[in-house]
Amino acid sequence: MRSFVVPLAGAALAWGASIAGAGAQSLTVWDDYTLPSQTTVIQALDQKFEAAHPGVKINRTGRTFDDLAMTLKLTLSSGDGPVLTKANQGAQEMGAMVKQKLLLPVDEYITKYGWDKKQSDGVLARDRWSDKGEFGVGPTYGISGLGEMVGLYYNAKNLKDAGIDTPPATFEDLVKDVDAVKAKGAPAFMMGTVKGHMALHMFAAVSQAMIAAGDRKPLDDIIYGRGGSWNTPYNLAAVKQVQDWATGGAFNDGYQGISDDDAAQLYAGGQGAFLLTGTWRLGDLQQNPDIHFMAVPPPSGVKNGLVVGGIDLAWAITALAKDKATQDLAGEYMNYMVSDEAASAWAGAGYLPAVALEHPDQVKVPPLLGETLKVWDGVNAANALGHYPDWASPTMLKTLSDNLARVLAKDMTPADFISAVDKDYQDYMASLKKG
Repeated sequence: MRSFVVPLAGAALAWGASIAGAGAQSLTVWDDYTLPSQTTVIQALDQKFEAAHPGVKINRTGRTFDDLAMTLKLTLSSGDGPVLTKANQGAQEMGAMVKQKLLLPVDEYITKYGWDKKQSDGVLARDRWSDKGEFGVGPTYGISGLGEMVGLYYNAKNLKDAGIDTPPATFEDLVKDVDAVKAKGAPAFMMGTVKGHMALHMFAAVSQAMIAAGDRKPLDDIIYGRGGSWNTPYNLAAVKQVQDWATGGAFNDGYQGISDDDAAQLYAGGQGAFLLTGTWRLGDLQQNPDIHFMAVPPPSGVKNGLVVGGIDLAWAITALAKDKATQDLAGEYMNYMVSDEAASAWAGAGYLPAVALEHPDQVKVPPLLGETLKVWDGVNAANALGHYPDWASPTMLKTLSDNLARVLAKDMTPADFISAVDKDYQDYMASLKKG
């Protein structure tokens, strides 16, 4: 684990003056920063926030993505849980919690702190839900501190051992490289499916790489609940490819018995040529100098293929913030999490901040993050930032995950997988019309 974190300013932060001195107050916070390098950063940030706010105590609980998904809505519905939380922006979590009035709008704090000057309207739209259940419009219910992409990590040494001198320039090259690594008797991809969503990220990243940025509207329409169909050539081709890799020996032996965290740690230790996962792994992969990051290369003829991602789970204020003082303290905490101090701390630890650094020359950016920032800049310039497919409906994460497991085991055909996913979506669209 990288121990270097950019020191934050030693003086009490000026923006804390309005709350400091307000008396003893605790802020119950849930976040999803559970990887070791992430925990180091968030604990340091919390300590700095407390130091700038005498009498304020952050009661933090770190929960995994799946743990948050299973417990957050239920806990809040019971009248317990966090005042401030990370929340997945899709229909399953943020959309459902907005409908149940479990989250509070944060537009007041967007105006107060100028968050709309730090993040584009297209990014902020990913945290908007209308009273009618429309995604991407209406009040804003959160803001994120980190950017995210699902991309292709490659181990240059392991590729060279397989006779490959350069990373794949096209998707066709990637398929050939996977075969070349397999021919050497080594695992091409590190994969773990017993826990986590690495297989889902692989399917989504391969699928969206086949969509040119100029042709993105049908995918945008699906994710934002405007309708459409999952029965597309690129979705079918992607799930076929993932199944071929799974059944053709492209994954590490025993991948069905390890988690995504295990697979990432094995990859960090030097096993495997490729790892297809998100930038949330940057901090724990940067210790291996052979590991590099790139976007999943699009097929020949596809210009600026989409890259799955956008922003990490949003910071959101829950309905448990009953009084204005608590709401304002939560809003100030959120503002700190998108401040330059926080962005610099994350960047120094190897993670991708969602806001541009004010003084990038003062931050020692690790080489792996430097490569990733170049990809991030290119993707955003081309309007090629795609979506997490599970945002499309309240049950889509389960539908995708359960059926992908069957696809990998060859208990389900790619065509049946696409049919199951599309049925989930069409049922959800029909429910919105009834509502």
